[in-house]
Amino acid sequence: MDKKILLVGCGNIGSRHLQALAKLPWSSDIDIVDPNKNAQNLAKKRLEEIDYNKNNYNFSWHESIKGLHKSDLVIVATNSPGRVNIINQLLEQDHSRFLIEKMVCQSNEEYDLLLTKIKSFNAKGWVNTARRYFLSYQKIKPIFENSEPINLAISGGNGGLGSNAIHFIDLLSWICKDYKIKLNGDLLSKKIYSNRRGASLVEFAGTIIGSTQNGSLVSITFLPFDNLPIIIGISGETNHIIIDETNQRILNLKNQNEITSQFKVEYSSSLTSNIAQDIINNDECLLPTLEDSSFAHKELFRIFNQHLKKLTNKDRALCPIT
Repeated sequence: MDKKILLVGCGNIGSRHLQALAKLPWSSDIDIVDPNKNAQNLAKKRLEEIDYNKNNYNFSWHESIKGLHKSDLVIVATNSPGRVNIINQLLEQDHSRFLIEKMVCQSNEEYDLLLTKIKSFNAKGWVNTARRYFLSYQKIKPIFENSEPINLAISGGNGGLGSNAIHFIDLLSWICKDYKIKLNGDLLSKKIYSNRRGASLVEFAGTIIGSTQNGSLVSITFLPFDNLPIIIGISGETNHIIIDETNQRILNLKNQNEITSQFKVEYSSSLTSNIAQDIINNDECLLPTLEDSSFAHKELFRIFNQHLKKLTNKDRALCPIT
């Protein structure tokens, strides 16, 4: 039976989602929406880069979501500004299952509106903090599931703290099964950085710290330097693991500093196929629901806007990250 999938936004990340959709094990009608012709051209180019059975997929290209009704799954890969309005329109057009890129939106008010709308339409949405789908993390998670509260420490280079923090906060929530996190942004850098995704958006450097209700701790540091690897330390009462994501290695400190296995970074160009199959087949997936991810989003909005107010003496209705 053919599946109907709608991809809204086919730029850098959206085009990677599209590559994954071309690996689904069933025939699919895939509508791709982006008003930007350069983005469409990029997505078409990336489709040609992969090997897939062209007879299994019918790709249709659009500049607007108008007239595109009811699908088995919508992937929303636009930037965060205006995304809630797009999802509202899609709900009105009878779409009900959503995979949404982070950050979901830019304010508590937008997030609460989206949660209300999703509930009123009996719809479901999941946030694409996809490290939960890395097989390497799935093997690591059980090591810490029954331990005391954990300490998660992350450091990296020019990836951008504003756009990446949500991934690591969600990693902590997933491992320790606690979504209610409290964050502190006092150690953010006083310099605000430009964001390549838009002139109205910014990026941050420095350190975020946080704690969950069960006593687990997180520290996320991104510095404005190139060529710094992403290093992740996970420590419990008896187990201590260091992950070098950039060089794809795992160091288990319980085993005499022995490198126990290779770590594998997995990308949207493959992962989204697994996520889509889980949602379409089971109406569930490993990703956090919109409600689950709301706590982390709202804390990030709070600390980033609070930091910007310290530097500019201006209140902001929207948090300028994506």
